[in-house]
Amino acid sequence: MKVLRQTSRAKAFTLLEVIIVLAITALVLGAVYSLAQGTLLLADDVRRAERRDARMQAFTTFCEHLLAELPATALLNVSTTEEHGQYLTRLELEHVRSPFDETPDCKVALFTQGKPGGGVRLMLSSQSAEREISVVLFDELTQCEWSVLQPATQQWAPFWTEKSPGVKPKLMKLVMAQAGGEAAEQVFWIVPVEAVTQTPR
Repeated sequence: MKVLRQTSRAKAFTLLEVIIVLAITALVLGAVYSLAQGTLLLADDVRRAERRDARMQAFTTFCEHLLAELPATALLNVSTTEEHGQYLTRLELEHVRSPFDETPDCKVALFTQGKPGGGVRLMLSSQSAEREISVVLFDELTQCEWSVLQPATQQWAPFWTEKSPGVKPKLMKLVMAQAGGEAAEQVFWIVPVEAVTQTPR
């Protein structure tokens, strides 16, 4: 009788051990799964941030080329309007080459549009005598504002309305922020070019 009782107790203890081991295994697997999910989410966030930074850098390079290669006859206009509590900025360049196909004597505009759910999108358009092209550059911006260093006051202002060929601001500033990112400030130098004047023959 004694031997049977000891055997029964040993079997019950072994079953309890198995249950404990299974519970610990389930906890460990759950922790590993949570860690793996967290790592994948972190990697996705890093990739998104890298893509966001790469797009911002590419756009900055585009603006540098656009403003550095303005012909002498180009006209520049910067305006800012308020719409539903949002500031919308428009940079217009007249008598320049199209950034899409190098068509000469075009009107190129970088402008923002408000979105119904909040935020703004940045558009690029090029208009020539033959056609007009427009694309979305950024669709989820929280801020996008152009400003110009005014020569008289040496202060940044959200407008430039000088319409004389060859008269352009020396410096322009763009403050831009994408959703989930911090605001980035870029300053562009516009190379002064003498206006081309036609002499009558």
